[in-house]
Amino acid sequence: MNDLMRRAALYGGAALVVWSGHAVLDGLRADSRLPPPRLRPDAVEGRLGERTLIAALRAAGCGAREASALGAAAAAAVAARRLDPRTGFRLERGDDGRLRHLTLVSGRRRVVVTPADGGGLRSVLRLDPVASVERVASGKVRGSLWASMAAAGVPAEAILGFAETFQWTVDFLTESRDGDHFALAWSERVAAGRVLERVLQAGAYEGRATGPRTAVLFDGDYYDASGESLKRMFLRAPLRFARVSSRFNPRRRHPILRVNRPHHGTDYAAPTGTPVSAVADGVVTQASRERGFGNVVKIRHDAVYSTLYAHLSCFAPGLRRGARVEQGKVIGFVGATGLATGPHLHFQIEKNGRWADYLALDLPFARSVPRARRAAFIAARDRFMPELTLVRAAAGGRRPPSAGS
Repeated sequence: MNDLMRRAALYGGAALVVWSGHAVLDGLRADSRLPPPRLRPDAVEGRLGERTLIAALRAAGCGAREASALGAAAAAAVAARRLDPRTGFRLERGDDGRLRHLTLVSGRRRVVVTPADGGGLRSVLRLDPVASVERVASGKVRGSLWASMAAAGVPAEAILGFAETFQWTVDFLTESRDGDHFALAWSERVAAGRVLERVLQAGAYEGRATGPRTAVLFDGDYYDASGESLKRMFLRAPLRFARVSSRFNPRRRHPILRVNRPHHGTDYAAPTGTPVSAVADGVVTQASRERGFGNVVKIRHDAVYSTLYAHLSCFAPGLRRGARVEQGKVIGFVGATGLATGPHLHFQIEKNGRWADYLALDLPFARSVPRARRAAFIAARDRFMPELTLVRAAAGGRRPPSAGS
């Protein structure tokens, strides 16, 4: 009898376990048929790029009528022409699929479009508060200037500003060496955690080939420590971050023709499509194809100087003979047209009717700090001298402060 009761209890317990398991399994099956819980509202984020706001909203899933209504509501707060390609947007909907808000962010401007209480849409323009932050960084060149400055915590915009500032006095393509030192101070305008603008305030470069170079922003221009303008009549190079593959040589052996013939220019090896800039203000005298030079641009700068840019893959839009160009304006793009073994820019300069070695020219300064502004300049210069001496500190073996210190 006791044995029978034990068996009954055992079988009953097993049946209860099996039944419970089936119940749990049925529950899981039922739950699997339910939609997953919504952790947050649906949101789509992006940037306008080259699209109109309405086109961007259509791509984000809005219907034509809704996109037009949102565009009209946003236009009531900010003109469409003030929304540049960097404008960010966030479109957010609730669990029911209804619009919660559309937010547009362009610089410090923030436009928020929401449903109105009585139907329709309403928009509000807000201006985020702007703070100014100063940054400094320094380091040594290892490989390329770009990679070295990036490794020191310098953002891309500040690197470009540094290279552009020294482009008249330092040729980073030919004069940069491993072990050279750099330091810079830049300001950032920040709104709601976003950097709106970066401006180089001061910079220094000390290299074996260049010696010490200093730049201080004053009255909208850059000057060296003695108050001489860094801007010269000519840039030191017609393109950035390339490599000199062949120098001026009156007896060079041509790599394709296999004969000795003068090389009256400088070759810059760079990827196809690299922008090429005019080294000085001038007038275009030729923009066409010319046998061995391929696509070539010639510019007359004044009665003394003219320059030539050859092997271009194509010309800049709108460039033509007779057009006036400004220093630094893109005139074409690197290619391998004509007699070329690979993509590069062949660049020549003519001085008083004779071809000259551009890398050996002593190019004149543009101007100096006016005497009446001299004291103000010295005050501005001395404000940044502690940051500029980071180059000296690095050269002496002392560890410089890191970016943002």
